[in-house]
Amino acid sequence: MTAKTLNDLVPGELPAGIAALTPEVQAQLATVVAEARRKQAKDLETAAYSLLDFVPRFLRGAVKKAAGL
Repeated sequence: MTAKTLNDLVPGELPAGIAALTPEVQAQLATVVAEARRKQAKDLETAAYSLLDFVPRFLRGAVKKAAGL
């Protein structure tokens, strides 16, 4: 996987304070942001699957399909 820059990760222009950071610090920040987004996606997936515990078994397949899981 290629490393993404902050410009790839943040929509629009970077705030002036962040744009003023050195390229090395921006790269570190981009890494932290990318890791946080991966963790967030994993946590959301876990939460979505745990919600299926509240759906009757015979409906889970249809609910998964409707939810895109």
